[in-house]
Amino acid sequence: MTRSALIAFALLAAGCGETSLAPSVSPEALRRRAVAFRSAGKTDEAADTLRQAIALQRTSSRVERSAAADLRRELASLRISADDLAGAEKLYREALVLLEARPRGSDDAIINLRTQLAGLCYRQGRLDEAAGFYRSVLSLEVASLGEGHPDPLGTMSILGGLELKRGQLPEAEALFRRQLMGVQKLHGAEKRETASVLDNLAEVLEKTGRIAEAGRLRDEAKRIRHKLCDEC
Repeated sequence: MTRSALIAFALLAAGCGETSLAPSVSPEALRRRAVAFRSAGKTDEAADTLRQAIALQRTSSRVERSAAADLRRELASLRISADDLAGAEKLYREALVLLEARPRGSDDAIINLRTQLAGLCYRQGRLDEAAGFYRSVLSLEVASLGEGHPDPLGTMSILGGLELKRGQLPEAEALFRRQLMGVQKLHGAEKRETASVLDNLAEVLEKTGRIAEAGRLRDEAKRIRHKLCDEC
């Protein structure tokens, strides 16, 4: 081998050694870089950077799985902005699997993911799946927050409306009656929140042919609203 060839080989070897010793970029650093790209309106670069972070993020421990789920949630948000609902759903489902592995992630994070999936299923016309996700959300919220907390009461309203849309009238009625009890305890029997639930329940009763009972509920809702206006 000539002297010049030896020098070239030595330089090449040194370059390879430097590359192997260079510190790798952490998933968290890539996540921060993706946030900067997104803030600058560079959504494609943000998405590519999050994909790199997902590929590098370990999933051995609960903390690592939580971080991996968060990366997928951020990328899913970008896919929704791009109107790629199927891509977003895939990422949310992957994140949910990570969080529901033992030991489980936080209930708040799982509730958030299941709510997101319910909304995506609804937007894609898969109402049965959406209802299933909302039922699981309601169960988790009641278990962690209690029946009378505003969050499960709000989910009852959403799920009740969805069951009404699906034609599941007994289920819708049961949810609205359950919500009515909680709202009356939380806000009072003569508040706007109560009047709204009365109207929703009346709509269900009308569809089941119970016109007189529905009329009484609508009259009560109207009376509450008039009373509140008089007090203003």
